[in-house]
Amino acid sequence: MNPSAKTSSSRGAVAPTISGKLAEFAAGLRYEDLPSDVRELAQLALLDTLGCGLTGSTTDELRLIRAAMLQAGGSGDTRLWGTHDRAPLPMAALANGAAIHAREMDDFGGCMHSGSVVIPAAFCTAARIGASGRELLTAVVAGYDIARRVLDGGGGYLAYKDRGWHSTSTCGGFGAAAAVSRVLGLNAQRTQWALGYAGSNAGGTWAYIPDGAMSKRVHPGFAAQTGVVSAYLAANDVTGPTSIFEAPWGGYFPTYIGEGATPAKALDDLGTDFRIRIIGFKPYAACRGNHSSIDAVLDLRREHGISAESVDHVTVRGSPTHVKQLGKQDVKTLLDAQFSIPYCIAVALATGGAMLDQYSTEAICRPEILALARRVEVVVDERVPDGDQPFVEVHLKDGRVLHNRVLIARGDRRNPLSEEELRGKFRITAGQALNKTQVDTLERAVARVADMKDVRELAELLVP
Repeated sequence: MNPSAKTSSSRGAVAPTISGKLAEFAAGLRYEDLPSDVRELAQLALLDTLGCGLTGSTTDELRLIRAAMLQAGGSGDTRLWGTHDRAPLPMAALANGAAIHAREMDDFGGCMHSGSVVIPAAFCTAARIGASGRELLTAVVAGYDIARRVLDGGGGYLAYKDRGWHSTSTCGGFGAAAAVSRVLGLNAQRTQWALGYAGSNAGGTWAYIPDGAMSKRVHPGFAAQTGVVSAYLAANDVTGPTSIFEAPWGGYFPTYIGEGATPAKALDDLGTDFRIRIIGFKPYAACRGNHSSIDAVLDLRREHGISAESVDHVTVRGSPTHVKQLGKQDVKTLLDAQFSIPYCIAVALATGGAMLDQYSTEAICRPEILALARRVEVVVDERVPDGDQPFVEVHLKDGRVLHNRVLIARGDRRNPLSEEELRGKFRITAGQALNKTQVDTLERAVARVADMKDVRELAELLVP
């Protein structure tokens, strides 16, 4: 039976808890009621995320992850993006979520990387059941909204990060569960159960940093998979907890955050302040925490004509988190490079860019880049609190010292990429897996997704 038919229940009304109010919002959301800017953002987020998933599908890491999913689940009916393979829906959601996140190009500002969680869960489900483009876009808006609201209710990004939680995974499953529930047409009660399951299976920590481990890629996939499974459990009357956020014993906020949580913020302006509005799109293939430093160095490079050869050393003065998370000078893995301010500054100084070509297995082994990265030191400066941007000092061999600090890096909603820049990025990312004609066809198809009766048409364009 199609779970989308399950729109009513004899079990009673939605519990008036945080999850109940979020569920009523998600279940009642309609495309026709969305403001025009929210519709446009959902479409752009879809375009950007599909491009990120396609470029991620070409990496060695994704070949290993896909092989694991196919070995564990066998063949299925859901497309693994950028390939001719299909897997069972939960496995495909995991692999596609990992692909989106693999090159560190996916959007930011939601549960941190909402696109890599919400969109693979919603898109794969929509393609599996033949949902319309408008249903998909509506689900994306609901998922982005709820994933971010869970982050806000926990006290914000730093509250999770300080306790070791990777918020993309820890909060993202709620957004994926809401989005899949919306695609399936679940009523508010079942959506509330799905949110309960998402909280019951939330996880993901920052333990990958010391090893540069591949688990970083898998975290969004875990959350996407959780969203899919949670919604299908709820669709089939497998009840979930209705006080998942606030239960004193085992509630998500008390258990994961404790006294630092701000639960009321999860409901602030619900239904009017769409949280998809706060997302940004990355111009560089690295952790967002590096982008301010990249911008600062590129500005100095343009303004003063400096080159890598003219630089004696660089000092980055930042917060304790900059040192702990992003200060590694000796990179050994791709993740190391994506999370290293020294490496990012070195490639920006040497090449004038920090896109995909600077973050590959071959690129991170260049001796001249690695030597320059070792001359970039990240130190704590008490003027920079966690969450703020660092000061960058470039010391030249001629004795000059150049200073810069970029408070709002490119790609933020307050310093946005233009739509043409975003589409240019899509052509680069999607072009790693598809030929130019296919990329053009896919771009045009996403532009008319709101008029599609069946998004399987879009899914079939993700095959190389």
